[in-house]
Amino acid sequence: MDGSGDDEDVILLAPAPRQSNHDPAVITAGQTIQTSVYPPGKATEGFQQPLTSPFLPQITSPASSLASGGVSVPSVFSTALPTEQPGHVPVTRHDAKLVHHFAEHLGRWLDGTDASRQFTLRVPDQVGRCSILLHAVVCFAARHLRDDAAAEEAYQACLALVIERLNLNTALHDVDLLCAIVILRFFEQLNVPTSSGADQEQHLAGTSAILRSSQTATVDPSAPTLREAAFWVYVRQTLYNATITQQPPNIDFTLQLHPLPSAMTDDHSLAKLGVETAWANQATWNCARVANFCFDRNTTAGPASRMQHWQDLWNSVESWKANRPVSFDPIWSGPDDDSDSQFPEMYFTADWHAVAFGYYHFCCILLLNYKPGPKFAMRFARHKLSDLDNQVLDHARAICGSCKSSPECITNLITFCHTIFIWGPLLYSQAERAEVLSILTNLERNQRWPTEWILNALKLEWGNG
Repeated sequence: MDGSGDDEDVILLAPAPRQSNHDPAVITAGQTIQTSVYPPGKATEGFQQPLTSPFLPQITSPASSLASGGVSVPSVFSTALPTEQPGHVPVTRHDAKLVHHFAEHLGRWLDGTDASRQFTLRVPDQVGRCSILLHAVVCFAARHLRDDAAAEEAYQACLALVIERLNLNTALHDVDLLCAIVILRFFEQLNVPTSSGADQEQHLAGTSAILRSSQTATVDPSAPTLREAAFWVYVRQTLYNATITQQPPNIDFTLQLHPLPSAMTDDHSLAKLGVETAWANQATWNCARVANFCFDRNTTAGPASRMQHWQDLWNSVESWKANRPVSFDPIWSGPDDDSDSQFPEMYFTADWHAVAFGYYHFCCILLLNYKPGPKFAMRFARHKLSDLDNQVLDHARAICGSCKSSPECITNLITFCHTIFIWGPLLYSQAERAEVLSILTNLERNQRWPTEWILNALKLEWGNG
């Protein structure tokens, strides 16, 4: 693919899927111990068996079901009640510094599509009244700051509370528990060995089980509550792993968005935050639906039906672009004339605008790459890309440019990390390759997000591993 190499290259249309690691073990301080994060308990009864799609409503446990959607819930709960009392959680000076770090930097990771910034503004305010949230926040912040001893201590304390609260009769509707597990998922991802990328996905499965057990027929894209905000964090988290392994995301796509962003017309300043959130989450939902279509290898749909499904998804993605608020456009974009960067510059006024921008372009990449029809599994090319390849790269360069221009928007950089498994093999310019590797290197150096294994996979794909 590189012009300085041999006359012929083999270009794979997509990288081979990595196998997801579902070993029922806990990562603690980068090590594995022989115990389950979510041992059999009342709130997780029926969810201990391996699930290929934990959000699929037809999978039931030997427990009662909610009439709203056939979703399984345990029929027997512990009658124990939480022992802690509101306002009685001791916070040390060291804890306070870590909570402050979360509020200043890490809440933004969870609020990637939430204009109301609920994890940044509401969760830190609750740690003085909720031990499980305090320990979750502290372990995530400590790991990010490389205070590994404090991170491990807080993690073990949080894990004990998670297990205890999963056995309470309030577990399915315990928003603090749900938010804590969503935060622990980020802690878990920072624990992934950077050289191998082996991800246990334990807390991702925990979030899925709770959400699946208490879901209704609709979900609000404006995320007016922390529970709904946590749902959208989960969608982004599961989309990350789905793309890397190229498997359908663990989401129930019978869920309907309600109300639709286009139906939200309130001009009040606070209501506008909900509208912005809804449009950003609509882009997220579009991307999850597209990924489900592209990565589903078990479909029984015929060619005509599958092509119609593809066209419907394409129309939805383009409709989002055509109808989204103008605030989602970059306030400026163009070539980078001040450096040797190969990617365009673009500046957004909010994280959720940049994140939605990335998801739109990733939708286009997936739909172009997985369009139904006859195709070769691989092809030979003399340093020349097809028109489709060049279209894919145009969208990929847009993602790269938005990440380069907003290095503090970590949600966007995380999107960059998983989308690269789709478009990365097409990069042929040495300068573009070097800049992509630099973005990945800086992400691990500055944010502790493990990227060495992605770097190694790219180099191997490019033939210089």
